[in-house]
Amino acid sequence: MTNSANLTLARAEQYIFPLGVPDLATELCLANTALGLAKIHWVQAELGRAADALFLGGPDMTVTRNLPRWEMGFAYGGKVDWRGEGEPLVVLQVKPNVCGMLVAGMSEVPDAAVLRGRVTDLRQNPGHVEGIKLEFDLDRSNHFVNVYTAPGDGALPPFIAVLHGAAPELRDDNPYGWGLYWDRSAALRRAARHFATPWGPLDVLVGEAAQIYYRTHRQAERFAAVRRVHLAERLFGPVQVISNDFHQGLTSPGEMYLGCHPVLNPAELLPFMVRRDEPAYLLRGRQRIGKEVLERTGLLERAQSLGAADRLAEARLLPHGSGYAVVGPGEVRREEREGNLAVLLHRGGEVTDNPREMVTGYRGEEVLERTLELGLAEVACRLEQPRTVVAP
Repeated sequence: MTNSANLTLARAEQYIFPLGVPDLATELCLANTALGLAKIHWVQAELGRAADALFLGGPDMTVTRNLPRWEMGFAYGGKVDWRGEGEPLVVLQVKPNVCGMLVAGMSEVPDAAVLRGRVTDLRQNPGHVEGIKLEFDLDRSNHFVNVYTAPGDGALPPFIAVLHGAAPELRDDNPYGWGLYWDRSAALRRAARHFATPWGPLDVLVGEAAQIYYRTHRQAERFAAVRRVHLAERLFGPVQVISNDFHQGLTSPGEMYLGCHPVLNPAELLPFMVRRDEPAYLLRGRQRIGKEVLERTGLLERAQSLGAADRLAEARLLPHGSGYAVVGPGEVRREEREGNLAVLLHRGGEVTDNPREMVTGYRGEEVLERTLELGLAEVACRLEQPRTVVAP
């Protein structure tokens, strides 16, 4: 790798601001995210823009099991921000998919036999939303439907359902326009500008194309929210929507929340999941990170020197769960593989560059403790007696 590329990578590392718990999953996130940021910096410079993309890692920063995203240099549990002067710019390899969680209240829950029958019916015929035939995705990856008992103080309905799902129907070209995923949408690839960087390719949309994609993304965001309610009502009947937001999508053409809630309304109750078989939490998030959090974590001075303090302070970030765990001890390294840098985990005499092989389950409540310690949220309530309705 050339000196110029090495300098760009070293500079990209300076634009990562971690708030994560100190563990191997966080280390892996840091190592891989530097590659993705270096690509964005390279492309920003090629376009004559300031190379100042940054990553704010949340308390749950970790690996992603989405291999194409990981291999392109992006991890999970934070905000990627490449805003700047000039025309709108969208980076496609972050793969927005408007995945989110519906939190819904119910006065009663159908008995187990009825629910099993409804799940079977839903698998066979998920139905349509706005004329689009749905796929059943509630048993894929880390998606699920759980039911909990709410605190008995009357502030919430007695039962709470949490449904975790996306909009897989819109990853390809669809009635709303371009697909969400660059590797699934032919129209998106035709509109994109393709760049070869020292760390691999990066595809972006610039100007009007970026604006078109963002409008399509907003349609997908709305569709996914309607879709989650549709699926919940097929299972439970009428529900009271408490919150229904994405944790994997764009909040502007230049801001991507990757596996964390953007706190758009600080009064809203947002879900925090530890594991499906453990109690969950509803949190009220802080609307802005604020410079005091950056100062308390030792990040403010570097952020100010890079001119990034204001962008970081205005971030509205809240983890949506504990994140994937990577149990150690182990050593994280970046090594060349087939001409490109890859992040490798050396652990117990074994070496892998596949995040699916790195993951050993989910973290515990240490991420929630870190979130509260930083003052990013307060606990509104704890949801007890988890019962899984659908899971992988």
